[in-house]
This record gives sequence, structure tokens and C-alpha cells, in this order.
Amino acid sequence: MPDEERPYALDIKDRDNLDKEMTSFVRGIERRYGFVPNYLKFFKTDNRRLRAFIAPYMELLRADSGISDVEHEMIAVVCAATNGCFYCTTHHGAVLREKTGDVVLAEYLSRNYKLADLSDRHRAMLDYVVKVLTNAEAIDDDDRERMREAGFDDEAIWSVTSTACFYSSANRMSQAVGLVPDRPFFDMGRGPKEEAQG
Repeated sequence: MPDEERPYALDIKDRDNLDKEMTSFVRGIERRYGFVPNYLKFFKTDNRRLRAFIAPYMELLRADSGISDVEHEMIAVVCAATNGCFYCTTHHGAVLREKTGDVVLAEYLSRNYKLADLSDRHRAMLDYVVKVLTNAEAIDDDDRERMREAGFDDEAIWSVTSTACFYSSANRMSQAVGLVPDRPFFDMGRGPKEEAQG
């Protein structure tokens, strides 16, 4: 059973072998949140494990991805909600609240994005994301054309697809290892909006 010292259900040995770059990455995340999130505690148990996780994540955040930081987090929340991932819904809901100052949006996306007050662009994006997660084989030219009509070029469609696939994998890993949400994430972004972080 997970606990506060080891908030996941596997007895994973901490190899304590992070190189300078990965150590710096962990410290940067710790500075951002004021604590080391539980997902990072899991991955930082091994340098190669952390690098394998971080490389595709950093690719998603390219400046030329065609999607904004807020859109990235919207996708992450809806992926977690669609896949029923408690950890990731909690974590990314908190980040979305911090980035937007909009508590209501994060709550809707974590439960049923279809009820949210969304722009045409964001509704098309999230409809497409859910289809990627639940019925990717059925995606066709009509789906891609709806994304183009909503303002996404083909590079951005690639980014939306990649982001959905990355977080779907992260959701399944979090669920399978019994990752416990960090208590601070429940409270983040619920007060007056402060300066958005990273």
C-alpha cells in the first residue's frame, strides 16, 4: 500500500544515480511547486528512467508546437478524465487552475468537458483528443479537416495527437503503479490568481 514516504505501490529501488542535467531538472520542478511531486519521485529513482520520461515531454513543449501551454494542460486534464486517472486529473487540474485562474474550467474538464464553455477551437481540439484516446482507428480526413477549420495546421494536429498519446501512457503508468496524488495539488489555484508559473 502506498504511503507518504513511497507514494506508489511498487518497491522500486532508488539507484541515486541522477546526472547533473537530471538533478537540475528535478531541482527546477521542486522550485516550481515547492515540493517534489510524487510522479517525479517515481521516475527519479533511475537516471535512464527519468530521461526516457522527460525526452518526449520536452518535445511536446516545443515553442513551435502550434498549441499553447494552456491548451497543453487542457489536453492533459481531459486525457486523465477520459482514462479515469485520479493522480493525473488532480495534478493537471491544479496546473490548469494556476495557469488560467479559472477554477470552473478545470473542474468541468476533469469531469465532462462537453459541459464547459469552450471556444470552437478548444471544443474541436478536445473532441479530437477523446477520439484519439477511445477510437483512434476511426479518425479520418473529416476529423483532421475539422481540426484545420478550428485553426490547427497539420503541425499543431501532430502536437495535439502526440500530447494525447503521451498523457494516455502516463495515465496508465500512474494507475498501474498506484500513484497517490500530492496533497498540495488539491489546493493549488483555488485562491486569488497569482502570477502564472513556468
